[in-house]
Amino acid sequence: MSIDVIFLGLDGVLFDTETPHLAACNAAFATAGLSLRWDARALRHAVATHGYARAIEGALPPSLPARDRKRAAEMAQDKHREFHHAIVTAPPKALPAALALIDDAIADGCKICILTDLPAATASALLSNAFGTDVNSLFTVVTGGANFDGPTGTGPYARALHAIGVQASDAIAIDAGAPALRAAESAGLWTVSIAPARHGADVVRPRQFITYDALRELHGGPYSHQAPQVPPVAKQAAAPRQLAA
Repeated sequence: MSIDVIFLGLDGVLFDTETPHLAACNAAFATAGLSLRWDARALRHAVATHGYARAIEGALPPSLPARDRKRAAEMAQDKHREFHHAIVTAPPKALPAALALIDDAIADGCKICILTDLPAATASALLSNAFGTDVNSLFTVVTGGANFDGPTGTGPYARALHAIGVQASDAIAIDAGAPALRAAESAGLWTVSIAPARHGADVVRPRQFITYDALRELHGGPYSHQAPQVPPVAKQAAAPRQLAA
């Protein structure tokens, strides 16, 4: 079984962006006149449901009254602006382990794509600073501002696979955000979660990133999507389509 495409998220996958996301959330809370302030544990709890780009939604009630939706949207925009300013002022470097995976995958003939729900301008700033003009040669598809809540058949993964001409069963999505992982799994892709620990110590961090060889072992294991089994190559894997690095 070949791996033809690997989809990478940006937050927590290609870049360690937890600190600027946390600062941006707290700045947005302050601008909105709220006394709420998050620590890293609270941010990770929100990421577990909403992902990094939309983490601030974790501070909102599940059913938001119509009168409060405009204020919530403004707070989300404030958070995006603060985060964008932070990564432009102090651009994060791409994580070495992720770069190694990209190099190994491309050498094996695998395509690398970027799908993120970060605003397109922010995604472009991160990638341009880290890769310069090599962005177009390294990545087959780059999509910012992706909506991972849309219908399965028309979502960003399905559109990207259709454009490339690759079956979902030959693609893997690696992400730290719950919305992206859910969307990828619904689209039929193999999914690899490197989400940060929700509570307590930093059990999962970017430096423990999965290698390309480990991905090939996972993808070529003796199990199928129809009959889930725990893959022998990954003791922490909860299901054959998900692997906790």
